[in-house]
Amino acid sequence: YSTNSGLTQIWKTSMAMTNTARATSLKYDSNEWARIWKEKLIEHKWDLETSLLFGSQADVDSIQYTQGAIDYISSYGNAFSLSTATKTADDFLDDMSNYLDPRYNASNATIFFCNTAVYNWLHKLGGYFKNNLEISSNFRSDLAMTGKKKVFGVDISTFSTPYGDMNVARNIHLDGAGGCKMVGINMKNCAWRPLVGNGINRDTSVYVGVQTLENSGVDRRVDLILTEGGMEWSMPESHAMWT
Repeated sequence: YSTNSGLTQIWKTSMAMTNTARATSLKYDSNEWARIWKEKLIEHKWDLETSLLFGSQADVDSIQYTQGAIDYISSYGNAFSLSTATKTADDFLDDMSNYLDPRYNASNATIFFCNTAVYNWLHKLGGYFKNNLEISSNFRSDLAMTGKKKVFGVDISTFSTPYGDMNVARNIHLDGAGGCKMVGINMKNCAWRPLVGNGINRDTSVYVGVQTLENSGVDRRVDLILTEGGMEWSMPESHAMWT
């Protein structure tokens, strides 16, 4: 139920543009450099999230890869099945009963990341209870959507269940992910570990002017976004996935 070592991984995203293009003011976006820079930041974050979901811990040809959530949970954690066509609310609550065992897993520390189909399915279940089974304004059904909030800019839907509140986030990374439809991650039992030591911090940094006309003789500017870090996973029984 544990791994004795963890690996960090390096992610690099480069941004390059000729000085001619940088100096050109376009009709619809006067600063093309700034527009593409925003896209490169999104691209870097997308690459990070992809690795932290789907990565497998390995050292291949001296290149290290960190372990992602799905690989870790499928190897050591809880595994359930979920077909939105045949899964019933009762079946799902059975899964929740097994997963959210109060002896080792507090529901309020768990975030559920799901694909679009499961996200819609959960809202349909919650909507069915609210629209068809509500007896009065004081009645609360066993599976119902109770609110929305933002956590670090991520939209979180809260569903009330007999086993506590489910905090659910739609994650489009899981759309067409080859089997994994939802993951439940206990945020107390995982951590992002950037490589830090000897006064050097390798967490996400932007290196401006890695290559310029002045230092390379090439008429362009190259910037670099670089991250070196890895995920630390622990207590696998507090994480789950639905396929």
